[in-house]
Amino acid sequence: MDPVYTFSVPKEQMVAGAFDSLSHIMETYFSEPDEQNVSDELAEALMRNIIRNMRMAVENPRDYTARSNLLWDSTLSENRLIKLGKKCDFACHLMEHQLGAYTDCGHGQGMAVLHPSYYRHIYRDGLSKFARFAVNVWEISPEGKSREELARAGIAALETFIRDMGLPTTLRQLGIKDQKQLKSIADSCRFSPGGYRKILPGEILEIFKECF
Repeated sequence: MDPVYTFSVPKEQMVAGAFDSLSHIMETYFSEPDEQNVSDELAEALMRNIIRNMRMAVENPRDYTARSNLLWDSTLSENRLIKLGKKCDFACHLMEHQLGAYTDCGHGQGMAVLHPSYYRHIYRDGLSKFARFAVNVWEISPEGKSREELARAGIAALETFIRDMGLPTTLRQLGIKDQKQLKSIADSCRFSPGGYRKILPGEILEIFKECF
């Protein structure tokens, strides 16, 4: 894992790959248990680190420290350490896999399009965790805000970050030109059992339409 090898990776792919690491951590984090636990606290530290170092790597593509941290973040996001004791929600990944099968879009780019809309559909089912995400990851002040306001603010911060990183925010940017295609893609999606709530094809189609 020599960060120098990543200097030649195009910016779009570097950002998409780093966001996929963030996505894996979020999908582990946004699942039960919601009580204080080591796995969630590790996840929060990793998410903050990815966000900070993605910004640094975009500003200076040859920043060795930023690239080194992103590689280490990537390793920790998928070595099962932060998954210990967690149910893990990979609904967004399963939805994106089908988008990729139909469109050949970049995986991390597809995740960036889907996450904000998906989280707006489920945040009330995991309200305490989404509020905690806003405070502990995005450093949004809880003063004067309800848990629901905090949750929505955290999702909005994620959406702003996605735009700031130059990632796509619509399915049209991924190459989908016809909304009629969306139902076939939604119907092909599999169910992820670890999420806060079961997402069925009808709701997946709603998410796709919101992302279009």
